[in-house]
Amino acid sequence: MESETPHYFIDVLLPLALPKAYTYRISTGEKKLLGEGFRVAVPFGKQKIYTAVVSRVHQVAPQTYEPKSIVMIMDKAPIISSIQLDFWKWMSNYYMCTPGEILRASLPAALMIESQSILVKKEISEDQLTALSDTQFLVYEALQKQSLTLDEISQITDLKKVMPLVLDMIDKKVAMIHQRLEEKFKPKKVRMIQLEKSFQESKALENLFSDLARAPNQIAVMMAMLGQKKDSHLWMEVSKIKEQAQVNSSVIKTLINKGILKESYQETNRILIKHAQSQFKDKKLSDAQGQALKEIKAKLKKKEVVLFEGVTASGKTEVYIHLISEQIKAGKQILYLLPEISLTSQIVSRLAARFGKQVLVYHSRYSIHERTEIWNQVLDESSPGQIIVGARSAIFLPFQNLGLVIVDEEHENSYKQFDPAPRYHARDSAIYLARSVNAKVVLGSATPSIETAENVRSGKYGWVKLSERYGGVSLPKIELVNLKEAYRKKKMSGMFSETLSNAIRSTIEAGKQVILFQNRRGYAPILECVSCGHAPQCTQCDVSLTYHQSQNQLRCHYCGYHIPMPTQCHACGMPTLTTKGVGTQQIEEQVQQLFPEVSVGRMDWDSTRGKWDFDKIIEAFDQGKIQILVGTQMVVKGLDFKNVLLVGVINADHVLNLPDFRAHERSYQMLCQVAGRAGRSDSKGSVLIQTFQPEHPTLKQILEHDYSSLFQIQKREREQYRYPPYFRMIRITFKSRQFETVNMASDWFTNVFKQSYKGSVLGPVFPPVSRIRNLYHKQLLVKVDHKLNTKEVKSLLAKTYKSFQAIASFRSTRVNFDVDPY
Repeated sequence: MESETPHYFIDVLLPLALPKAYTYRISTGEKKLLGEGFRVAVPFGKQKIYTAVVSRVHQVAPQTYEPKSIVMIMDKAPIISSIQLDFWKWMSNYYMCTPGEILRASLPAALMIESQSILVKKEISEDQLTALSDTQFLVYEALQKQSLTLDEISQITDLKKVMPLVLDMIDKKVAMIHQRLEEKFKPKKVRMIQLEKSFQESKALENLFSDLARAPNQIAVMMAMLGQKKDSHLWMEVSKIKEQAQVNSSVIKTLINKGILKESYQETNRILIKHAQSQFKDKKLSDAQGQALKEIKAKLKKKEVVLFEGVTASGKTEVYIHLISEQIKAGKQILYLLPEISLTSQIVSRLAARFGKQVLVYHSRYSIHERTEIWNQVLDESSPGQIIVGARSAIFLPFQNLGLVIVDEEHENSYKQFDPAPRYHARDSAIYLARSVNAKVVLGSATPSIETAENVRSGKYGWVKLSERYGGVSLPKIELVNLKEAYRKKKMSGMFSETLSNAIRSTIEAGKQVILFQNRRGYAPILECVSCGHAPQCTQCDVSLTYHQSQNQLRCHYCGYHIPMPTQCHACGMPTLTTKGVGTQQIEEQVQQLFPEVSVGRMDWDSTRGKWDFDKIIEAFDQGKIQILVGTQMVVKGLDFKNVLLVGVINADHVLNLPDFRAHERSYQMLCQVAGRAGRSDSKGSVLIQTFQPEHPTLKQILEHDYSSLFQIQKREREQYRYPPYFRMIRITFKSRQFETVNMASDWFTNVFKQSYKGSVLGPVFPPVSRIRNLYHKQLLVKVDHKLNTKEVKSLLAKTYKSFQAIASFRSTRVNFDVDPY
């Protein structure tokens, strides 16, 4: 009796929000070529083909469905390691999301091939042709020339929904659907030229020059090629030769047609770092820095995570550079996480000046192709790029030999992803990732988060302090300006008190620079009619529209809806429209009116949309082309400007009065970071904070740089009112287009969950902005005592959610889980 051929199967993760892996059948031949971490193209649903990642190869057939075969294997070697797959599994369990959502967030889009459905004609009889409707006949005629995508059919027929028409044509057997796989990643190719072999001898060259005597442009190209330091038989870039010879492409084409040159297109990596001519000198560490470095190394031998708490401008980056170079000598990879893309340009130029091509940068401002190149370089152990600098998404890269993770400005809430899933915290996830590969973590901050401060004080993390600024510069002098008094005494011009205006004037006269901080972009947050009180609202969200002067329009900061700036009130028709509140654009305008002779720059989300915009603004400010820089929080995060002597905070009350349990902690961190931009080189800087509540305890702590009293007060309040880090929090958000549905769904979920969970549950309530993009939001907050097992609470929530999904009327309601939503 013959032995049966064994059947093989693979479990794959699809880039969809599916609760578990899906199984496909593979042949014995395919099994030899496959393993964990390979990409495969698989059919899913009726028409679609997706890129999936293999999580397991086995011989157990699924019980509930007949497995399909895969379409193709896309890799020769795995592009995802088993460590990454474990990391994804941990993340999906901890942050209550699906592995597919993590896959979509991790892989650059260019590595995710998706199929496009195309319609192809069949050969048909006369009878079948007469049975077609006019529209179908039109489509069939177009199919005679080429196959069509569904979008193209939609354009031909002017129909929005073409699927019924297509399905009818398939039923009538006049056409069929094919899947066209599209590889998105396109390597960058450069056009190169080379001198033909026959002209590489000196005698042939002499004859060539006499033949070209009447073609000066062609001679210029030849001279440029021969003038290169390289050998004349090597390939050279067309763009460089054109620039040197100052000719256009037609001259090169003529030489190729004559058989003098030959051309080729060669793959190259995209340029992702502007290598400025930097005067980087290996700075000698100060005694305090040297001591801190020694302590960090000693602590890292005992603990996996060390907090490096150094005051602003104490030279933390220099200490990191020394830690990095030790890891590089040991042949390890380093992940350097930064909270903001704006910060990367300054740090990268410092690292690139020191480590050259060993530095790679990864964040969302890069195109899908650029990100794919970085992914491939990190995956390739022989690649020179060992230092990866990036924003939060860099934790998903396929590290082969990670030795150190540096999380700079670890207190920043930009490390938290809010939408879409996975709603992870990069700092916490990086600590887990480092632990799984035996790497070490250094958290850096001048104002640590309360969670980290608690972990340090309880002995979970190591702790190293650096309490003096580099070069012995003293901390800036902070003063509060009482706005109540200034308004009463009529000493205000626009948003500027007399004290701040005079300080700006004297700083500019001294040849120094100023940073002005206002944490609100746009020109003014509210436009209001003085006659009837109407304020234009967004049609899709429950918020007023913000006036943007540069585009002369009102914009919604939640969904992007915009309308031209009205000349009269939409409600009563009167032309009495006035703006309320102040954004960065208005501050910039007021500064230009107060100081017309001074150059002013603005750095906020609106002025930094492009890939190199941050670099341009920072470079201009660094070189003194901009004297006053107005900006939102991106100007205050860890940037290092030597010539800034004054920092002005236009109004500190916005941040202090936010309805958030972390408002005081955030205000302290933000305003200390703002203060830290002043007087970073030789002279003592000063900081002016304008406020209506100068008696506020948090402002007093900022004046005295008193972090420990902030920590004690916060600890007492948070233990009393059950907030992190002493209690865990999970926020559940319900979203629906129907107001009644969102109410019913959230109430049902809460009641069912409360029957099994006896801990603290707040809500459901509407958040401050209760409608975004026509979806009504309602939130539920679950607080989990550290004594309770968080895993049990999560499985209880998952169980409740499963029952919730079984109710037909709630199917349209979206439910998001956000673990540690702060």
